[in-house]
Amino acid sequence: MSVLMFWLALVVMIIGALGTLLPVLPGTSLIFLAALGYGFYEGFHKITPLVLGILFVLMLLSFAVDYFAGVIGAKTYGASKYGTWGSFLGGLLGVLLFSIPGLLIGPFIGAVTGEIIAGRRADEAVKVGLGTVIGLAGGAFFKIILAISMITVYIVSAV
Repeated sequence: MSVLMFWLALVVMIIGALGTLLPVLPGTSLIFLAALGYGFYEGFHKITPLVLGILFVLMLLSFAVDYFAGVIGAKTYGASKYGTWGSFLGGLLGVLLFSIPGLLIGPFIGAVTGEIIAGRRADEAVKVGLGTVIGLAGGAFFKIILAISMITVYIVSAV
């Protein structure tokens, strides 16, 4: 039964890793909860509080990447405060209103709108918007790395 539970938790974690790219799945939260569940099952002998602490920190890092990757991309491409805030708010509204498409469209539109409000020309505003999307792509890559790291910590600890 222990081997079955190990594999069940691992399958849930793989689904969580997919969730780092698809906002409809809880991503790294699912990976953490699967490890926590397996820890409860095996009495926290292999999945110790230290292991859970490491996984928790990696999960929090993933959340930070979620919220700030677009903002960092916008800043890298010369965003003003308006563009930066527009990117952040556009990302939140985009995901809430339009789910997966809103994840990319929201920050782009928010950054462009913020830059236009700040008085930038349309071509400069679009450049900042594209920087936001590039930042989001980099963030997605980093979140996958974090998810794989979490799964690796689990496997090394549980085996």
